Amino acid sequence: MKQVGKLKQLENLSYFDTATIAQVCELEKNTLYKNISRWIKQGLIIPLKRGVYTTESFYSKQNAKSYLEFISNKLRYPSYLSLEYVLSKYQILTESVFSYTAITQKSTRSYSNNLGIFSYRNISKSLFTGYSVIKQDGFEIAIATKPKALFDFLYLKLYRNSLITKSMIHDLRLNLDEFTKEEIKEFSDYCKSTAIDKFLNLDKLVFNEYDT
Repeated sequence: MKQVGKLKQLENLSYFDTATIAQVCELEKNTLYKNISRWIKQGLIIPLKRGVYTTESFYSKQNAKSYLEFISNKLRYPSYLSLEYVLSKYQILTESVFSYTAITQKSTRSYSNNLGIFSYRNISKSLFTGYSVIKQDGFEIAIATKPKALFDFLYLKLYRNSLITKSMIHDLRLNLDEFTKEEIKEFSDYCKSTAIDKFLNLDKLVFNEYDT
């Protein structure tokens, strides 16, 4: 019970690691992991990934969607939400998305916990751009713009194709009716920034295909 009382000191933290638990609860290594395992079973703490946790008390007081978008940025840092998750928010994809998809400069990785699935795709440093940090329900969340999310999605999906055709774009069944001229230009700028021949005219293939 003494350690459980000390655990309450972590209830104001959005997330914390094993070392923080050891310090706050004054636990040695031989008892640390036994206590962590017991607290997880008791529902007092929630594992986010190996060695990273939040308390159930903290999580239960948050807007779940905002918190999970925020924690997506933290589980693999630096990263920003993009790809299918953001395209689904804008109803660009016709299929439902059940994971938090993000772009990172680190290696591709995926984490699964009781709160959700968090997937990360690697992109080069020069293309790690096109996102903003928004404030939402007390959290700062890095998230791609609509054009950048579309670019990231197509860039990674078509990167290994030697040739990109209209039929490939058409088969993705994207809903691009709401893109403005400014957003199309932003998308076009990302295509040009790759300096890769097959992507230089991707904007024309995408938006001419949909008569936007």
